[in-house]
Amino acid sequence: MEQHIRLLDCTLRDGGHIVAGKFGETVIKNTIERLVEAGVDIIEVGFLWDSVYGTDTARYYTIEDVKRILPKDKGRSQFSLMADFIDLEHLEPCDGTIDIIRLSFKRWRLDWGLKTARILMDKGYKVFINPVNNNVYSDKEYIEVLEKVNELHPYGFSIVDTFGVMRVKDLSHRYYLVENNLLPDITIGVHLHENLGLAYNLAQHMTQIANPTRKIVIDGSLLGMGRVPGNLCIEQIADYMNEQFDTGYALEPIYDAIDDYIAPIKAKEPWGYAIPYALSAKYYLHRTYAEHLMGKQRLKTKDIQRILSQVDESEAETFNEEYIEKLYHEYMNVKYDDSADVKRLEDYIKKYDDILVLCPGESLKAAKDDIMSADSDSTCVIAVNFVPETGADIIFLTNMKRYDSIKHKADDSSLVITSNLMRDITDASAVIEYNELVYFNDEYCDDSTLMLVNLLSRIGVKKIHFAGFDGSKDGKLKFVDDSLSSHEENPNRSESVKKILDNNFGNIEKIFLTDSVYK
Repeated sequence: MEQHIRLLDCTLRDGGHIVAGKFGETVIKNTIERLVEAGVDIIEVGFLWDSVYGTDTARYYTIEDVKRILPKDKGRSQFSLMADFIDLEHLEPCDGTIDIIRLSFKRWRLDWGLKTARILMDKGYKVFINPVNNNVYSDKEYIEVLEKVNELHPYGFSIVDTFGVMRVKDLSHRYYLVENNLLPDITIGVHLHENLGLAYNLAQHMTQIANPTRKIVIDGSLLGMGRVPGNLCIEQIADYMNEQFDTGYALEPIYDAIDDYIAPIKAKEPWGYAIPYALSAKYYLHRTYAEHLMGKQRLKTKDIQRILSQVDESEAETFNEEYIEKLYHEYMNVKYDDSADVKRLEDYIKKYDDILVLCPGESLKAAKDDIMSADSDSTCVIAVNFVPETGADIIFLTNMKRYDSIKHKADDSSLVITSNLMRDITDASAVIEYNELVYFNDEYCDDSTLMLVNLLSRIGVKKIHFAGFDGSKDGKLKFVDDSLSSHEENPNRSESVKKILDNNFGNIEKIFLTDSVYK
């Protein structure tokens, strides 16, 4: 007798997002063999794709492409594929190689899903309808989808928590809506994401609330591998199913697959719970909004939370880069009348004959003597986003991430901040409006040193000595203190900074005391 609740492993499909499907043919084959040995009910071996891929990739154009990676001994396992908005007219009739095809689509592509499902059903496949982002549907809209699914009468229908937003009450609500409006012989699937760290809890809850006369399929993947933050860990839910329902999944082959194939990938390309993704779920947003803001080197998690909270519901479902950039700039551009602060800073700097700007580049390590000789009573030393060992007269801070590392070290220095930091820093000697420093003849660049050069130019400085203003090499920044490194540098950023330095500040004499790509 077929068991009431079954498990589907989607490592090679959803986990493929981490490596663009390029696991390598040997890993693909061996992973499938381990999952068969474990007795996993359904193994999703990858995506159906709209073109032919190489043998090392878990993406397939035809069923014939799939046959080469399947083991001769299939045990008790069935095999599935997923397709997302491609034409499948060419696909061969079902010959038992692949039992199930799941169709994933956004709500405005429902017609494609239903039409393609009919084509595949006519070819003999068991078809799952998987509308993504279940939370974007009102109850009425979801019931209307279910009514159309009933008319089609496919093999299965899945509740897909694409944004990872569901709590226990949400899963209960959505499940009961499906249970009471879907034909009783249609299997219900559940696909959970780890944004809130609740996937395992929700999966257990699903096993408890499911109608015992309804067939249920729960998705998971090895070590939760999937598009960051990842999925339900199949090793966890398999162990739970063994304990609660005596299902007999063999865990050792699963652990072997994790040790041998998946853990090495995670060591290089990590996934798992992360607060920004939890925040995207908190506000019911497309995950890429959080991802985009995580790439902003100036933002702490609380800043990301503040910006995500401002995303309008109308923009939540689909990532809009132009829109989130607009919110980012609005957040950073805290309005402030800085005229008095600028005048006070100008009067202070005019007391000095020279300006030495210290940046936190790696070249400072070998340049201490040069810096000491350049520093004198007649030199104003300004450090950018850090406190140097040799000290500084002014700390110029644009980055909240760096504040915690300097606030207890900068007692003898004046702190000059940009206005985007005013929400959290109240003891600065001067505040300069952020927006006045990041535009250079309408070209935007938020490089901190470039912002300082803009400020110094604004108050009439004609000569600047630089040290540690290294720029990126091979697309990476290297710092005098490893703790300052927090991101991969945009490989085009240094080129942009140099262009702005040359085009906008040719009237300033720039003297480099250390190696720099900006010379």
